[in-house]
Amino acid sequence: MAIINSLKWRAAVRKFDTSKKVNAQDIETLLEAGNLTATSMGLQPFKIIVIQNEALQQELVPLSYHQQQVGDASHLLVFAIETEIGKESIDQYIQRAMDVRNVPYSSLEGYHQSVSGYISQMDEKTKKDWATKQAYIALGTVMTAAAELHIDSCAMEGFDTQAYQEKLGLDKKNLLPVVILPIGYRSDEDTNSKLPKVRKNRDEFVIEMIESTSVSL
Repeated sequence: MAIINSLKWRAAVRKFDTSKKVNAQDIETLLEAGNLTATSMGLQPFKIIVIQNEALQQELVPLSYHQQQVGDASHLLVFAIETEIGKESIDQYIQRAMDVRNVPYSSLEGYHQSVSGYISQMDEKTKKDWATKQAYIALGTVMTAAAELHIDSCAMEGFDTQAYQEKLGLDKKNLLPVVILPIGYRSDEDTNSKLPKVRKNRDEFVIEMIESTSVSL
């Protein structure tokens, strides 16, 4: 399958070719993939910040433990979770569902109450952990879409979250960055992308529980 070949091609790129840039159409494809990703209850409690600014990217390098991919990448995608998740977020989703599906509130009232009850039971740490998991699902979707387009990426947790938040003004938007994704095209000097993938064998990775069928003669 094409998707398997793309995932075999994908590598965590350590060195980007600074002369190559991802075009606007492909960026929009990646963002649409992120928007279409599965999320719990459909609430999408995160945003993707797109940075294509060489000066700013270089300023972010020391805030990323001096990992140069951040500065050399064509674009830097920052996945940031919402820090205020509650009634307003849920109400906005319900209104959006009503508009998109052209249905009355009465058809969504039960779901509205169910989601509200679920979120209201979470403390702030639980909400943060839950939202972060949703952002990581989107991260995987975007990375897979990038591989399909033969766009390189390197998911990174190694950065100063609070420093990023302040530098990008995300605290004023009630957003907290949780993972970043430099994207672009690998340099010929990137030795990591030339190495064979090291993965478990299928029998080490998969546990199958298959119902057996007995036949009486």
